Amino acid sequence: MITTAKISYSALCLACLVMMVSQSSSAQDGDSFIIEEAEFTLDQDWLMLDMVVASEIPNYISIALDQGFAVPLMFEIEIRSKKRYWFDDRIVSLKQQYMLHRLPMLDAYVVLDINNSLRHYFQERKAAVQFVEVVYNYPMLDINNLAADREYYARARFGIDTDELPLPLKSSSLWDNDWDLKSDWYEWEVKYPAS
Repeated sequence: MITTAKISYSALCLACLVMMVSQSSSAQDGDSFIIEEAEFTLDQDWLMLDMVVASEIPNYISIALDQGFAVPLMFEIEIRSKKRYWFDDRIVSLKQQYMLHRLPMLDAYVVLDINNSLRHYFQERKAAVQFVEVVYNYPMLDINNLAADREYYARARFGIDTDELPLPLKSSSLWDNDWDLKSDWYEWEVKYPAS
């Protein structure tokens, strides 16, 4: 009778532990960044990227921002050509980098567009994050670089640029949270315009 009670209690504790771990890992892992929509529009001969990202910034990233650390964000995009029997060809790839940080003396947040060295200032963190969540009319590629008789697709992802993280944030001794947060790849077909 005592043995059965001990086993039942142990099983209950184990079940609770498994539930807690699965809830914390699912909250931390996959849902911080989601690409809701991405597509190309054609402006004369240029493919222009439009993309919308939904993000849920984890609390430890907000704390790092408030403590003065710059958080590197980025989106990556690739255009690939399908191959029947081998890996797909990567035609073009681009990485757009941003640096999000807080300026306490101005009581403002800054988004630095690293690719073109422009700074954008915001009064609230939410507005700064929303600025990088929406990409509109971003020039990608001259359509004439694509062959009309081949099949192409594009894929994009958004997240923390772990290559550019400040050293203290990379240290697991100071931060026991996962900074390698990226969305899944979002794919769509690239259609060559009919002549």
